[in-house]
Amino acid sequence: MDTRQIPEPLRGLEPDSWARTTIVERLPDIARKIPAENQFPWSIEQELKILWNEIPDQKIRPIKDLGSPDFGDWRGYTADYLDLNWLQTPWFFAETYFYRRVMEAVRFFERGEDPFLAQKQLGYQHSAPAIQQYAEQLLDWLSPGREPEEYLQDAFYFTLWGNQADYSLWPADGDSSPEHEDLQAAQEHLLADDSPLLMDLLIGDHKLPRVDFLLDNAGFELITDLGLADLLLSSGRVDRMVLHAKAHPTFVSDVIPRDVDDAVQALQDDQSEAVRQFGQRLRAHFRDARMLVRADFFWNSPLAMWDLPEGVEQTLAGADLLISKGDANYRRLTGDRSWDFTTPFGEVIDYLPVPLAAFRTLKAELAVGLTREAVRKARRADPDWMTDGRWGVIQYASAGKK
Repeated sequence: MDTRQIPEPLRGLEPDSWARTTIVERLPDIARKIPAENQFPWSIEQELKILWNEIPDQKIRPIKDLGSPDFGDWRGYTADYLDLNWLQTPWFFAETYFYRRVMEAVRFFERGEDPFLAQKQLGYQHSAPAIQQYAEQLLDWLSPGREPEEYLQDAFYFTLWGNQADYSLWPADGDSSPEHEDLQAAQEHLLADDSPLLMDLLIGDHKLPRVDFLLDNAGFELITDLGLADLLLSSGRVDRMVLHAKAHPTFVSDVIPRDVDDAVQALQDDQSEAVRQFGQRLRAHFRDARMLVRADFFWNSPLAMWDLPEGVEQTLAGADLLISKGDANYRRLTGDRSWDFTTPFGEVIDYLPVPLAAFRTLKAELAVGLTREAVRKARRADPDWMTDGRWGVIQYASAGKK
């Protein structure tokens, strides 16, 4: 990628932008909800109040929780923005900095309490009927005589539209999430679909030794992600799956390692036989070291994906395919910048050492790899097409650095 052609980062300064709405309205609202959903001491509630009152006009300050494992990293991340307020910084920095400030306020690295756990648990409970239906579908796909080419396409669509679950946008106890009425309606909102290329890779003559998965949201989305991993392992198309999680809670519902453990245990404890079998298969994959979870503070950082630390890059380079889920990971892949929508996807992510498949429902005002007709279609049908989570993409690109 020619660095001279990289556009400017998105910022909250643009009037009527989603970035501005997020910083001015959504972030303070998220901070205000935390005390009501937890039993934190008064001192923590006061720190959260200080945080939401800072936004958006006060200047960025350094992280203060000396001794936290990422303290030095965040001192570096904030150094260039200390004279700027929340709207003047790049939007992706402002959001990741906000969630890191939440971790400081709740003393996460001292107490270990996830301030968003209640939302995650409620989301899982509300998804129980859908989880049972999905587990039954998995059993059908894995029944004797079924071949991966018969069901992988549908499995991709389940994984994509599972990304509509996002508790930073739609709280688990709300009723405004953007689910489509049926699969046909969902596919009509698919703006790019490279799944045939992904199918060719996964059902070729040779199985893939390793696939890495950048996880996004807990709840039903995590279940569909684990389901796709289970299908690839149980069908013998992949030998090993590495799931990459966030190192601390962020974006309300993003997955940390505990969320994976909780989800697998909940599946195993379910009353439905199909759901229990799903959980048992996952537990066996973990036991046999065919599936594992890794967490790294890079995934919580404000860095673009082209700034991969050497250790993370070396880890990803060991994969034969990288699957990226969700909006935040997509924003990191593209640097959260104002690309022309028709910029080829492969040109933007040509810095990666492995082939990449991105599954994303649009929740931010950026996109690449779209045709002009797809953009016109979405604009005609939906004035909020870039942010309401109703439109999606499955995009694939071969490795740029391998």
